[in-house]
Amino acid sequence: MIPFGDDTLWRHIFSGEMATMALKLGEILLKEKMITAGQLEEALKNQMIYGIKLGSSLIEMGYVDEEALANLLSSKLGVPCVSRRELLNIPNEVIRKLPRDLVEKYHVVPFKHERNRISVAMADPTDFMAIEEIGFVTGHVIQPYIAPDVLVSRALAKFYNISSAEARYQQVADIGRRMRDAHPAAPATITIPTFSETGELLNVTIPAEFEGFASLPYDGPEDIYQPMEYMEKYTVDRLSTDFAAARNRDDVANVFITYLGQEFTVGALFIVRGNAAVGWRGVSGKEKIAGFGDLSLLLSKPSVLRDVVESRYYAMGALINTPENSQILKALNIAAETPLLVLPIIMLNKVVAAVLVSADMDALGARLAELQKLVRKASMAFEMLILKNKILMT
Repeated sequence: MIPFGDDTLWRHIFSGEMATMALKLGEILLKEKMITAGQLEEALKNQMIYGIKLGSSLIEMGYVDEEALANLLSSKLGVPCVSRRELLNIPNEVIRKLPRDLVEKYHVVPFKHERNRISVAMADPTDFMAIEEIGFVTGHVIQPYIAPDVLVSRALAKFYNISSAEARYQQVADIGRRMRDAHPAAPATITIPTFSETGELLNVTIPAEFEGFASLPYDGPEDIYQPMEYMEKYTVDRLSTDFAAARNRDDVANVFITYLGQEFTVGALFIVRGNAAVGWRGVSGKEKIAGFGDLSLLLSKPSVLRDVVESRYYAMGALINTPENSQILKALNIAAETPLLVLPIIMLNKVVAAVLVSADMDALGARLAELQKLVRKASMAFEMLILKNKILMT
């Protein structure tokens, strides 16, 4: 074990060996023959689609065992690993050692306390700034342990009630796996024939359940929505230009929600993942709705979203009283009698997302054609992202 502050560890830091190792997980696994090149490509698509870590993607797809991955990285980085059992059975007195804002900021979980030492699980034990600040705030010596990001996310959700993309993705992925097990004959992939800029025919193959949600790598902020009072009027022409320039799926969402926030009292976007519709972006009174991404609705239960997904047709009017619809109204902070318009975003005959807006019935009817056109533009923007991603990877 290498305690924080040990000279050997700092020599690794300055040499850059550990940081380099952390950036090349795919290469390491290929070299160790733990995955194939084809599995890595599929996991990268999965990673980009749902915005999760590569290790979590490999684990979820069944290509790598989480314990084997943790042991490999532990060996390569010279940092001890923590087991699933330890991480999901943490005493309350240890959890209280680190405040919620600190573990959320650095995506770490304390799991052991011995005298003046706190052991913390981290997906990235090379994050020495995090280790230093945690030590400063707590006054303890911090011992970093490595753990797959998905396990850290689960522990944060269990002990701190912190929901992340990893944790939400895993919940939806579990539903997807059960559905695939129940319907083994369902097609695993779809193929989109298209042409590259040089005229070469490309057959773009993506997982069938992921239609429309590939994205390019992005190092910018996750959510760039700006309150409307700080922005100039957002026109349809500008929306079209921004759709075409989108670098990832969140860019598409931010463009759409900015326009909806300008034009409607309430606007929302949902992603359809397997048997669930998950909150993506929400705006009310021109302000972003905090925590909207935590909303998850089962499509097996009656709701306007289930109706739209199954019919692939829009719905307009007040919502009927069902538990799932009540969750939508609560999340958007609107009354039950409020007229709503919900439209599906369709790709390759499958609903991949849904758009919701509120206004009076006359206004909704008058703007239906406009919104249908914008939904088609969003669908094309997603298709462009898939093709760009495939071209970059070939």
